[in-house]
Amino acid sequence: MKETSWWEQLRQGNKEALSHIYHEHIGLLINYGRKFTKNDQLVEDAVHDLFVDLWQKHQNLGQTDSVARYLLGSLRRRIIRQDQKVKKHLQQDLDPDLYNFHVSLDVEKLMVLAEGEEMRSQQLKNAINGLSKRQKEAIYLRFQSEMDYEQVGEIMNISYQSARNLIHNAIKVLRKTMTLIILLISSSIFKIFF
Repeated sequence: MKETSWWEQLRQGNKEALSHIYHEHIGLLINYGRKFTKNDQLVEDAVHDLFVDLWQKHQNLGQTDSVARYLLGSLRRRIIRQDQKVKKHLQQDLDPDLYNFHVSLDVEKLMVLAEGEEMRSQQLKNAINGLSKRQKEAIYLRFQSEMDYEQVGEIMNISYQSARNLIHNAIKVLRKTMTLIILLISSSIFKIFF
């Protein structure tokens, strides 16, 4: 059965459909939630609450062409809202771009690197860590989660064009950083042999 068929079954009150959607997406949701916070309990609670709300509000759910995109966007908003509540409680202002988004990308999916070049791989990880939090999140969604720009935009609550620009600028920074690193490495090797 297609993912959207399970969603329609959930909308009609089928508990088996909720269970199926949960089991199909739990790993993805937990993994994505951990990118925002190291607090595993907060992530697990947010995912649990998301599914409780899905069941309680199943009659009011709209149609979707991507269950994963719907769940990821909902989880993202839920975690950021929870973070805002905590920071508001601590009487700190929260800039929408200041939320944490921890990334541990599968570097091979991001760029094709020659095997065994651990130094370049580490440099790429360092370059990724130099990106803004929103750029890291967009890169993660686009290349690690293999989503298109429209899906990235919907999850991050930005327009399609903003998602493209965000990812384009991140890739530009990564290319510039990696080109500089390659030039430095080449220069060092040249000096050693010549």
